[in-house]
Amino acid sequence: MASGHLGILGVKAAHAARKRPRIVRSDHVSPRAHTRLKTESRLLIALYAAGTVFTLTVSPILIWIWALPLALGFPVLRLYLLAEHGRCPQVANMFENSRTTLTNKVVKLLAWNMPYHAEHHAYPNVPFHNLPDAHAVTAPHLEVIADGYVAFTKTYTLPLK
Repeated sequence: MASGHLGILGVKAAHAARKRPRIVRSDHVSPRAHTRLKTESRLLIALYAAGTVFTLTVSPILIWIWALPLALGFPVLRLYLLAEHGRCPQVANMFENSRTTLTNKVVKLLAWNMPYHAEHHAYPNVPFHNLPDAHAVTAPHLEVIADGYVAFTKTYTLPLK
């Protein structure tokens, strides 16, 4: 990958970083999309209701294969996901509204390089295995970088003390 360039995207990172951020508005979904979202929400509610009825009347299998793993895994996952956007400005500029977390190779492998989260949002067409290259290009333009998850957690919880 050429220095300063993100391959097929044809977009210079410096150019993208210079764009003025806009405040994200809540009316960003079109009226047509609202209809689709309502339909999808109703279908999901019906699916959850059917699953609940099935679990209560036929078999508790959904408790064991879905609810219990969700209850045990979600707190850990939530702490991990909090590092992606927690306390980042709510602006349109992807170099500001998401965080890259510098971490070890094991976490990067297990998370498919998602610790390069700002790069992932700024250039969603870059495959996960090229996110380290995207980071090399965009690092000077990133506004929010954490030096690991422990450092992020300390910074994040500091105002709570």
